Amino acid sequence: MVDAHSWEATSASVTVDGLRLHYHDAGSGPPLVLLHGSGPGVSGWANFGGNLPSLAEHFRCLVLDQPGFGSSERPARYERNYLRIAADAVRGFLDSLAIPRAHILGNSMGGAVAVRFALEHSDRVDRMVLMAPGGVGVPVLGPQPSEGIKRLLEFNADPTRERLTAWLRTMVSDESMLTEELVERRYAEATVPGAITALRDTYATFSDPALADSVPLWAELGRLNHPVLLAWGQDDRVTPVEGALLPARQLCNADLRIFGNCGHWVQIERRDAFERSVVDFLGAGL
Repeated sequence: MVDAHSWEATSASVTVDGLRLHYHDAGSGPPLVLLHGSGPGVSGWANFGGNLPSLAEHFRCLVLDQPGFGSSERPARYERNYLRIAADAVRGFLDSLAIPRAHILGNSMGGAVAVRFALEHSDRVDRMVLMAPGGVGVPVLGPQPSEGIKRLLEFNADPTRERLTAWLRTMVSDESMLTEELVERRYAEATVPGAITALRDTYATFSDPALADSVPLWAELGRLNHPVLLAWGQDDRVTPVEGALLPARQLCNADLRIFGNCGHWVQIERRDAFERSVVDFLGAGL
């Protein structure tokens, strides 16, 4: 029997601004765009493939590989901040599928892209789920960059299996879930031709003053009036949980849920609770 939620069964692609963007399409109902985070070997499937069977019962799930990640192409050069490149890709993606408005779920960097997209195209967004989003919190209790970002940058500088494993350990609260199979799969995906260069180039746009916006993303949150669910792991070592306080206050229509015994990968480490929260929150708009 063919698994309707497998990688192969859900795989599709469209061309946006001359770039082939890969995505997964599963389920029916209100459209829900899922945006992955950054990191070695990341893709839409790596972040959300395990959530499709549940979420696709309620929504048309569109899991996008953002430019330069997974199986999506990238521009030859990144001449703007990557968040703006990715947000424009989301707009073109929805246009190509003739979807005027959608729920948006973003994890980590994908949360930052979701916020940038909503700021630029507020009429295209219904409800939002932001999972430990990058760029919208202001952690004040720990060092910056965080432990997780340090391990990621170390891998970028010297991409070894050992450094990948060290980075993966910062993603979770329970390290026993980091099986040899998971580590090997992520290392293989992280080292395919072009993947490391794309990751390095993405992070270079975040540190280049010439590509920075004059107003930081967190300072623009007050302009959003969409219903937002903020989801954060209590033991997050990438975007520490105290970073949730500013967006929870600045967003005028936000709920905050902190998941115990959980690191940065809420959708994986607390999968069942996460899926129930998403369905309940987004279902309120049905």
